[in-house]
Amino acid sequence: MKLTQSIKFRMVVSLWLLFATIASISIFGLGRLERVNHEWSDIRDRWLKSTRYIGDLDNFTSDFRAAEGAFLIAARDVDAIAIEREMESLDEAISTAQRGYESILHDEIELADYRLFEKNWKSYHAEAKHTLEVMSKGDKAAAGYLFMSASRDAFASTSEALGRISDRTNTQARLASERSDHAIREARALIIAAAFLGVSMALGIMHYVTRQITDPLLELAASMRRLSRNETDIQIRSTERPDELGEMARSVVVFRDNAIELQVNQQALATEASMLEEKLEHERRLSENQRNFISMVSHEFRTPMTIIDGHAQRLLNARPAPRDDVVIERANKIRAAVRRMSVMIEGLLQTSRVIESPSLYFHPTDLDMSAVLKDVCDLHREISSNVSVLEKYSDEKLPFYGDRNLICQVFSNLIGNAIKYSCPGGAVRVEVRGRRTALQVFVTDSGIGIPRHDVDRIFSRYYRASNVSSITGTGVGLYLAKIVVELHGGVIKVRSREGRGSLFFVSLPLEAAGRAR
Repeated sequence: MKLTQSIKFRMVVSLWLLFATIASISIFGLGRLERVNHEWSDIRDRWLKSTRYIGDLDNFTSDFRAAEGAFLIAARDVDAIAIEREMESLDEAISTAQRGYESILHDEIELADYRLFEKNWKSYHAEAKHTLEVMSKGDKAAAGYLFMSASRDAFASTSEALGRISDRTNTQARLASERSDHAIREARALIIAAAFLGVSMALGIMHYVTRQITDPLLELAASMRRLSRNETDIQIRSTERPDELGEMARSVVVFRDNAIELQVNQQALATEASMLEEKLEHERRLSENQRNFISMVSHEFRTPMTIIDGHAQRLLNARPAPRDDVVIERANKIRAAVRRMSVMIEGLLQTSRVIESPSLYFHPTDLDMSAVLKDVCDLHREISSNVSVLEKYSDEKLPFYGDRNLICQVFSNLIGNAIKYSCPGGAVRVEVRGRRTALQVFVTDSGIGIPRHDVDRIFSRYYRASNVSSITGTGVGLYLAKIVVELHGGVIKVRSREGRGSLFFVSLPLEAAGRAR
């Protein structure tokens, strides 16, 4: 995703644009206000002061002219002295007004008019002083003549120059006031326009943020809430956007598709669960039928096998004894076959019971493992004469606490499998190693072995290795052995190589583990 397509980038740009707009409007407004203030400052500091000083000059010079006339008509010396003092005071006030006017910045035309006024004022001031001196000498007629001629002309020139200054000042002040009014109106209009522009831009940014960010986010949040309520029939928008919202929308689409798939899977699982329940019920019925069948077979087969075995015994024990070796051999084979079938039927019956209810048929007692193994080995020697069963353990007692029938079934299955999958003339070895905490039994053969991919599943129920399809079997013997060994708190393992034979290892805890159960 490009940086310019990021929401963060656009938000930052929008905020900076808004900030720049507000700052620009503020700076612009301050600039316009500064211009208005400049115009007002020009009026306040130049034209108002100039008008005041010109007015003072006009008033003071007129008063000075009046005081000059009053001096001429003064009746007493006291009045003349007072008028002289007044004229001195007016002269000082005029000088102060002049200094004030001169302190203000003026253009060349104003300065030219003021210099003319100043020249005329000096000329009038000299004429007035001369008139007062003539009057002081007592020549009243000459003083009156000067007052009405030279002094009047000089004062008229002064007043005329001051009038031109006053007219120009008033004109400039009016123009400055008009400029100030125009600046105020212009500033107000521009500030209003700038404010309108700023508000419009702010509204535009708010509209952009609302349409492009806030509304899609709220819509995505609403979609997520609907998805949380398992409402999958929704349309997700904004998936085509290249920014973070587009990524979120596409993620929500994936979430919706997963939710739909989950619903489909849940329905499929519900269907499969229903099918499994049906199959389980079917399995229960099959197991029940199997138990009934095994019970029936064991009951029905025991009577005829007992009769067969009895006839074979009578044949062998007949008097006189039979001398035909063939008859004796066949009678012995009949009895061996009967014992084999008895062991097989008893094993099937015991296997069925233990598999269905292991703890119900678990009755441990103190026993001698050496005697148990010897009985199992002797039984298989009688049943299978074509394979040697070799025992490697001492004749001393190997005390163990467990269920004799179940332990016999375990090692009978292991030795029987070793014989069944060995070649004629082969050997099966049974070795016992005692430990402080466990009794270890090894059953080894040199038969066809177990393929590597079958080793991990060899103890599963009804599972048979892939290389024994031509050999009869049920696939429950090793499964039963594992159940019984674990029921005694032990473990059973196998090491095998195809074509090299197998080694089954059974480790059974001694007295403590068995009695704990």
